[in-house]
Amino acid sequence: MVLPTNWASLTPTEQLFVTTNLERTARGLAPVSALATALDAAAAMAGAANADPIPPPGFPWTDLGSNWAGPVGNPLEAMYYWMYDDGFGSSNVDCSLADLAACWGHRQNVLAPLACNLCVMGGAFVTTPEGTISVTELIVETTGPLTTDFTWAQEEPYYP
Repeated sequence: MVLPTNWASLTPTEQLFVTTNLERTARGLAPVSALATALDAAAAMAGAANADPIPPPGFPWTDLGSNWAGPVGNPLEAMYYWMYDDGFGSSNVDCSLADLAACWGHRQNVLAPLACNLCVMGGAFVTTPEGTISVTELIVETTGPLTTDFTWAQEEPYYP
C-alpha cells in the first residue's frame, strides 16, 4: 500500500477513510466518496462502547457494512486485522469452527460491492472508558442529503 504524501497530517479517522479506499480501489471497487459527519458521530459512540456502529435513526441508507477493532494502536493496524487476519484462529471473535461463515466478515464489509451512487463512511478512533483505543468504521450507500467533513476528492491530489 502506498500512502499519500500528506499521511502524517491526516487525523486517524481520515487515515482510516483513506486506507479503506485504498483497499477498495486496489480491487477495482468504487471508492467511498466522503466521511459523513452523522456517521462519524455514530462510529464514535459505537467505538466508545466497543461495538460495531450502526446508522443513527433517520439516516437514509440502503446497504451498509460496519467494523470495530480494539484495542489497537492505529488505523493501519485495524485495517490489517480486518483485511488480512480475520479468519479462523485470528482475533475475530465471531469466527469459530461453529460459525465459519463469520470468518472474513470484516474484510467483506470493507470490500462490500456497493453501487456507490453515493457511498459515504463514518469513522472513529477513540479512547474507551477502559483506556484502550477502539477503531470503528461504517460504510453505507445513501440517498439522502448529508454533511461531510472530508472527501476522497480532497485526498486524491496527494497520491504519487
